[in-house]
Amino acid sequence: MGKLTIIVSGGKDQYGAWAKDVQGIYGAGNTLDEMEANIREAISLYLEYNENAPDVLKGNPELDIVFEASGLVKYYSEFISLPAMEKLTGVNQKQLWHYANGYKVPRSETAGKIERGLKKFAKRLDAETVLT
Repeated sequence: MGKLTIIVSGGKDQYGAWAKDVQGIYGAGNTLDEMEANIREAISLYLEYNENAPDVLKGNPELDIVFEASGLVKYYSEFISLPAMEKLTGVNQKQLWHYANGYKVPRSETAGKIERGLKKFAKRLDAETVLT
């Protein structure tokens, strides 16, 4: 079974996604689950209409989900408010909103700040112990 890298971006209404190394595999969805189902349908259609499909598409490939900054902010804004995300990342919440909704694309430096801030938060969560 192959591993197919799927790039996910955010948008006003949906997530958009595409296969990194296979042209013609695109999908969208209101949730990540819908987007993944749509990508799987695109793979099925690709296999149906392309005799020389890449091996990575055969046999129900594992999907390696990789977020662009817009997709990352859109996804985590479902669980973390934009004001809280601003505190975590140092990026203004208005900018974060523009990124999450696909209106603007952050510079690579800003995307790095977002990624580092969210990973630092996740690391803290993972390290926390709750006494019961």
